[in-house]
Amino acid sequence: MFSKPTSSEPPVLGGEQIAQFVKDHGYRHIFALPGSSMTAATFAFQNSGAEYVPAIHESVTVAMADGYARVAGSSFAMLYMMPGVANGLANLYNAWKDETPMLLLASQQGTRLRSPMDWTVCEGDLVGMTRPYTRLSHELAPEMPLRPWLDHARQISMGPLPGPAFLALQENVIEEPQSVESGRISVRPALAVPDLSAIAEALRTAQRPLIIVGGQLARHGGSRAIERLSSEQAIPMAYEAAFSDRLGAAPGHPNMLGNIIGRAAPMEQDADVVLAIGCRFMAEAHARPLPWFPAARFIAHINGDPTKLEASQSVDWAVACDPGAAANILADLLAAKPVSADVKEARSQRLAAHRNQKGVGYMGMIPGTLAAVEPLRDALDHGWVVDESTSGLFALQDRLTATDGSRYIGTTGSSLGWGTGAAVGVALASGEPVTLVIGDGSLRFSALGLWNIAAGKLPITVVVLDNGGYGSTRMFERFHAQKLSATGQSQEVGYLGSDLRNMGPSVKSIIEGFGIPCMTPKSGDDMRAAMMTAWEKGRKGPSAIVLPVDFNG
Repeated sequence: MFSKPTSSEPPVLGGEQIAQFVKDHGYRHIFALPGSSMTAATFAFQNSGAEYVPAIHESVTVAMADGYARVAGSSFAMLYMMPGVANGLANLYNAWKDETPMLLLASQQGTRLRSPMDWTVCEGDLVGMTRPYTRLSHELAPEMPLRPWLDHARQISMGPLPGPAFLALQENVIEEPQSVESGRISVRPALAVPDLSAIAEALRTAQRPLIIVGGQLARHGGSRAIERLSSEQAIPMAYEAAFSDRLGAAPGHPNMLGNIIGRAAPMEQDADVVLAIGCRFMAEAHARPLPWFPAARFIAHINGDPTKLEASQSVDWAVACDPGAAANILADLLAAKPVSADVKEARSQRLAAHRNQKGVGYMGMIPGTLAAVEPLRDALDHGWVVDESTSGLFALQDRLTATDGSRYIGTTGSSLGWGTGAAVGVALASGEPVTLVIGDGSLRFSALGLWNIAAGKLPITVVVLDNGGYGSTRMFERFHAQKLSATGQSQEVGYLGSDLRNMGPSVKSIIEGFGIPCMTPKSGDDMRAAMMTAWEKGRKGPSAIVLPVDFNG
């Protein structure tokens, strides 16, 4: 790929070149779990100017790098051979789904011992394992230009189509001297925005328009523009289905109705014009009993990645371009030629009537969760929010009141075991307090990340929504039992493996086992007062609180 080196400099140990790369690009933190085949790099990192952040499991390493990059714009992490990559793969998947600009390196067996069937200790097809979940995956051997590949991988990870990049480095690439080389680093502008007048006109003339926003819109700086458009044209907004990596618009905006399958569900069913911008279309987890947007005469989808257009549903108008730039253009087009006064008034009345509806969509299934998250309504005013509450996220999105949603971090990958590590990364990158909202099931997956929270004495308040296990799984078991009952096959639900109320250590004991103080208010206590106390403690160092949630949602 790269031309023969022309440098007259003497060869330098590969590990030292990696450390110099870290220093040259200003990385302030290195996330890693060290191993014997990467000691030359670990040794050299002492002179990189970056803080080395170890972990006790590779899934936490990747999650920390993921959360860090969401705030800092890029991150650097390193794993040990096949076992380390395998352990981190689920959270690499999360980073891939959320287009996180992170560079991940892994050590690989040395050149002389590389075998056709991965016979040697900890050898594996690391490129094959990671390629589906990266923008670039490549293995480097001696004589291949190390520094140009590092620079190239970093650049690819940062866009214009961002996402994780991965390099496997054979042990002797790290341990032995390599030629010192450099390559060109190109400028890569974002995809140009085409003529959007057709979308603007459809929104202008619509009687019942709806805008669906995704995290990509926020990451590309389009949230304020879409909020302005919504306010000026009286168009309701909703978050994309299920999980969100960022909030595409502020949860406290008067026209934000929460998740598309939550309070916004009735709007979805009768919308006549739909704009889905910076989001997936659609995020399918299970088959729906109803079609999406059955009344729509026009549907448009805008996404920065052409491979994500119309992922599971077709639309009338689809374009790959920068969603932030597109939002600004659409807002300006409609400001120049706005909706008529009578149509705007009708839209406003429709919005006002809908805001007063209770228990619609998924919200009707989780009244206990809605009550449990009420003390968290101003969480974004206390710092960053990292959300791995799983089934609780619908309630949290519905209850948050902030007029700036930019400090919300979640994951659309929905691979559990991400939250604690991500919270560490966000805290290190931002230097600000973090509220980690996590389900008790998710906490069990990511408990090893509590070690980093405690070890770093970080200002993280861990808020556990405890519904006694895996509430989402139990809900789907109830659905299944209802379907069987309708056919005359009646059987009580068993909740095998999803009811953890009387199994294993308590959530409190798990947290306190890592040296983090944990509050456990009981039903009937003043939960808001308890939450305020937890936040006050969390500003000074790790703090935790367990909020009880009704077992049935």
